[in-house]
Amino acid sequence: MELTPRIRQIILYLLNAEQPATDSEVADALGVSKRTILREADYIAGILQGYDLTLVRKKGEGSQIEGTAENKAKLLEAVKAHSDQIVSDKEKRRELLKLELLRNREPQKLFYYSDMFGVSEATISNDLEAISDWASECHLDIIRKPGYGIALSGNEKSYRTAMQRFVTENMKSEKLKNADDNIYLLMNEEILVDVEKVLERLQEPYLHLLTNDAYVGLLVHLAVAVERIKQGELVSMETYDARFDNGYDTAKNIAKALEEEFDIDIPESEVNNILLHIKGAKLNYSSDAIRESGIQTEELMGIINGMIDVMDPDFARELRYEEDFIRGLMVHLEPALYRMKNDMAISNPLLSEIKSEYPDIYADCQRAAKVITDKTGLVPGDAEVGYLAMHFGAAREKIDSRKRKKRTVTIGVICASGFGVAQLMMAKLKSHFADWDIVLKAYGIDEINGHVVSRTDFFISSIGVDDLGVDYCLVNPLITQRDILQISVKIDEYASMPAKQENNDFTRQLDEINNIINRIKGIIRRYHHLVVSEDMTLESLIRILSADITDTSKAAAVLTADIMAREQVMSQLFPELGLALFHCRSKAVKECQIVTAGIEAGSSFTDEKLSGIRAALCMAMPVDDNRQQNAEMLGRVSSAIIEDSDFLDAIKSGNEEMVQDKLQEILKAYFSEQLGSL
Repeated sequence: MELTPRIRQIILYLLNAEQPATDSEVADALGVSKRTILREADYIAGILQGYDLTLVRKKGEGSQIEGTAENKAKLLEAVKAHSDQIVSDKEKRRELLKLELLRNREPQKLFYYSDMFGVSEATISNDLEAISDWASECHLDIIRKPGYGIALSGNEKSYRTAMQRFVTENMKSEKLKNADDNIYLLMNEEILVDVEKVLERLQEPYLHLLTNDAYVGLLVHLAVAVERIKQGELVSMETYDARFDNGYDTAKNIAKALEEEFDIDIPESEVNNILLHIKGAKLNYSSDAIRESGIQTEELMGIINGMIDVMDPDFARELRYEEDFIRGLMVHLEPALYRMKNDMAISNPLLSEIKSEYPDIYADCQRAAKVITDKTGLVPGDAEVGYLAMHFGAAREKIDSRKRKKRTVTIGVICASGFGVAQLMMAKLKSHFADWDIVLKAYGIDEINGHVVSRTDFFISSIGVDDLGVDYCLVNPLITQRDILQISVKIDEYASMPAKQENNDFTRQLDEINNIINRIKGIIRRYHHLVVSEDMTLESLIRILSADITDTSKAAAVLTADIMAREQVMSQLFPELGLALFHCRSKAVKECQIVTAGIEAGSSFTDEKLSGIRAALCMAMPVDDNRQQNAEMLGRVSSAIIEDSDFLDAIKSGNEEMVQDKLQEILKAYFSEQLGSL
């Protein structure tokens, strides 16, 4: 448990006392109130247990530390070492100064803290200046007046915000040793445990959507609230009526459960405060989170599109295809906007690291944050910008990683015959590496020749094959966990390396050109226009397009689900253009495909969801190694809809021949650029 400066002083006094000392005697000697000594007694007793010592407190006699001289000496050594560490560690001292200011709301002289930490008054003055910004972010002021002393000033809500922030920051911080124990110096451990039990019993669906950090934050928020309510300290009543807010029922249910558990009355102002915390909490990235959080999809997508637009054009184009990124940012933005609107402070322990390690991403996200201000009038603080940088940075790393690798790794599995043990090993490996981009081939030991070696990255064998002069992993025929780890490392190593080159650069270029030609020819050859009914629904239209593009009913169902999932993340309907632009990556297709559909008379669909839509363009690309090229190729088609009005008119009028001509024109230009870059 953390030794705060005040606890350290009390322990030193009791260790040096020859007789039991009353609380009044200790308080007078240290220049603090008797209440301070009473408050620290339980924590001190817990610390002494770790040294096989006991704090004996007898009414009328006082307190005394009992135990062997050896154990007392160990405690004394630890206390002195801790004192030296606090003096030399500026960051730790300042964190503990925050703790003392939050715990002790009575004004204290500068000398009080100087003596407590064993440093000069000038040093404490500098420390107070250093932590003033932190206090201001929690809407607290550090009052420093001659004749009055030093204390925090602010309303109850701000105090609680600061307490919660201090706890959550230090639970994951190295600034305070044993920080998870240290939080109990600021909070009642018993209340915290009981609150956690209440939340577990509640089974509120919304709570399961919270991230781990957000759940811990809610737990701390409620524990602080219960303790303060028991002490008669309440937050002020809000004039705003939150009864019809999304999440109010959850807040009310939590409040009722806490009332029953702790036998307290929780007023409406406290319910609103719980609601405020819930709506500002981070959610896990899932479609359930989007539905439960009350996100206004259109508004958020407008903000997200605006933020993407300020990024580098190449990066922005790739971001629009990153559905996980878009979905994650949507789930992040709703509570973030709520926090900004209600002036709720949030900490970002990684902020300084983000600024120093990823300055370009942070600068990009500062520009992205201005989009939020332009569209909502809300101003994201540095911590919020830091969280945006984490989202955009993760997406960039994912995109860059995909570009760096990964090629398919070809692995040969060797046994004496190529059957039997090799097939058993193959089955095990296929099971363990089902989601990895690898090709497994079984060989008998006498089949390993120059041709096989040239086409294989490395081998896996249950027998020694050093004589073959190949790179191989020697494994147990049953494939142990150790073998799996060894093989995983080897696959990652080869996936990042260029493939073995039997061909020269010219033949490689020919292969790439041939690949592009085949993909372009396939799109043009398979393109056609469908005539559909004007009273068709959005779902029916997507099902018909999916069935036309795929070969089986199962594949059609998969493609339909993929397009609908994309539609839920970002609307693909553009009434101002009169066009529905459906596009996605799907395992249901093996090659890029483009199909259009419209009404014979060229009028609009009558379904409410398709209001203003005259035609649909559906583009599907496979999940394969050509993702970047496919996205760029189909992206040219999407761009042409905006840039070439004749192309758009041809789609809406159902002129199949003209659309096919335009596709040839668009893809020919793309091919010429690709040819020049080889």
